[in-house]
Amino acid sequence: MRKDLVESYIERLRASFGPAKAPVIEEELCALYGAKDYAGMIRHVQDILHLDMRVRLGLVNKGGPSAPAWIERPKVMPGYGSAAFRQLVVVVYLRKSFLLNGNFEEAVIAIAHELCHVVLDATGHPLRAQEEAVDLTAMLLGFRDFYVTGCRSGRQLGGIYRVENTGYLTQEEVGHAAIYMTFH
Repeated sequence: MRKDLVESYIERLRASFGPAKAPVIEEELCALYGAKDYAGMIRHVQDILHLDMRVRLGLVNKGGPSAPAWIERPKVMPGYGSAAFRQLVVVVYLRKSFLLNGNFEEAVIAIAHELCHVVLDATGHPLRAQEEAVDLTAMLLGFRDFYVTGCRSGRQLGGIYRVENTGYLTQEEVGHAAIYMTFH
């Protein structure tokens, strides 16, 4: 486990965004997920993160990076809250196979992670290029319970049961981060 890295990143993120936010209440996100309203899930996460901009959803079968989700955004992000930021349009791509085979928590984690790229880019945060810091930002901003319950999942693939991590932190790192950011 990369305990020192996790704690260092959390402290640097706290310096920018303050203490850990209250956990996001899952009921509305769960209802949207049950209705397969992924655009609604994105809007809800966007509201929680106070991202006053336009976000589009792209559902894909193939193409793009090998990741289950990714975001298309400008290389140079307008400053958070600026007029240019409010005019910004980003696209969150979700693989249909990921949504079909994944679970609720994994979908929330993917959406929160991708939108936290915008948070870090728009604030010019020094850790914006660190994927682990993006996950920790989502956790700090209220999505930590989703990470704790959904960071690791098991799937039956071709007759073989596989356990996979969701995100860029191990299950142990997620657990440590959740405790550290809540109680330290």
